[in-house]
Amino acid sequence: MSRYMLSDAVNLEVYNKFLEFKKVFFEDGVSIFNKNLKLFDNDEVFQEYEERIIKNYDDSKRPSLVKYIEQLSAANEKVRHFFANLMWLYNYPIYDKKNETKIKTIKNCLDIYYDESIVKESFPEYGIASYGRLSQYLYFDVNFIYFFTKEYIRQKNNPNEIINNINLYQLMKKISAQHFKEMTYLASKHMLNYLFNPDYFEPIVNTSCKRKIVETYYDAYNDQSLDDDIFKIRKEIFGFENSIYGEICGTHAIYKRANGGQITKKTAQIAEVESIELTTDFDLDLNQKTYEDDILADAKKKIENGMQAEDLVYEIIKHDVDKKILINKISQIYKIKAFDVLAENIEKVIHYSKNYDRYAPFDLISTHNDDIVYIEVKSTTGNTIYFSKAEIKFAYNHLDNYEVVIVKDNTIYDIDIYDTIIDVYRIMINHEVNWSYETISFKIDFFK
Repeated sequence: MSRYMLSDAVNLEVYNKFLEFKKVFFEDGVSIFNKNLKLFDNDEVFQEYEERIIKNYDDSKRPSLVKYIEQLSAANEKVRHFFANLMWLYNYPIYDKKNETKIKTIKNCLDIYYDESIVKESFPEYGIASYGRLSQYLYFDVNFIYFFTKEYIRQKNNPNEIINNINLYQLMKKISAQHFKEMTYLASKHMLNYLFNPDYFEPIVNTSCKRKIVETYYDAYNDQSLDDDIFKIRKEIFGFENSIYGEICGTHAIYKRANGGQITKKTAQIAEVESIELTTDFDLDLNQKTYEDDILADAKKKIENGMQAEDLVYEIIKHDVDKKILINKISQIYKIKAFDVLAENIEKVIHYSKNYDRYAPFDLISTHNDDIVYIEVKSTTGNTIYFSKAEIKFAYNHLDNYEVVIVKDNTIYDIDIYDTIIDVYRIMINHEVNWSYETISFKIDFFK
């Protein structure tokens, strides 16, 4: 039972914001930003959403919000409010996103119908769960929320049954002939289940973490029964008083392994691209190399600091890598036929840059849900990190399975760099800078 969270006054206040939204939007059928505006008196908002957002799908690598603004061009007040309410529901539970960013999103959706005081008042001070790299699937998450809303408004059936029966890919394909990714493990599905039934579901949006919890107690997991199994674990083994996420997947559980409990995890964000001071695609080469002899003395300390940061992150992530998925994905992507050699050396492959290529455009290889993830580790003693042009290009080409972590003062920081990578890459290909410079520097805000 995850309702243990709601015994805390702050968490209860956060959840009550959803109950207010549920009453206004789902039950009264009006906009949370204008309670006089009826949204569901006919099918207009459903027809407009499907025409603008799904049928008129934009598969470019531009930021989703930029595309949404274009797709909402010339939309009327009712349609803009409907879309803004969906975006509110998507953004509301995200813990690692500033309210200023959430509010700006709603402002862009409402355009001339924006009322700053109402929008600010609608959001709680905090969120419920950290989304991390899951935030880059915003388009699919919002579509999932849309189809749930459409079905729930029409039928008023058990909301959790509706949530768990949605086949997003099939629903989108009925509307558009565009090529869509099949997204099975979405944060919005997990979060909606929790919001509509916090007595049974967990405030966990990461499928990998749910698998890990079940695997910890039962040795194996079944994707079809993850939530049922976790509830059973709570009822029969773990109890209802504490966070099972915190025990198995959270900061304390993960980071105490690495260095006697001295490692902490926080979040950071890009403050600005300070300065921008096209290579070939990357190929995986499993021939071990060492570059000690050709590293200049004045760069050696910086390299060593970076290696220490990589080792720190490696010691943490290696416990959570699904090696079977990693081996299969690497062999497919890079057409590696020596399957047995890959399997024997998989621990070294996880810390790829250390063992195989110091100049690779990423440092570690991990897994998330059923996909491979490239991890770039940046270390700093100040508030600046640096990317090479090759790293920017690789990040852009692998946006859906690429993440950055920063290590500073024995603290690991998660950072959402998705949109920034897109913006910087555009500058690169449009030749807006003098490319005699080799690096791009980013100023970072670290949250305490």
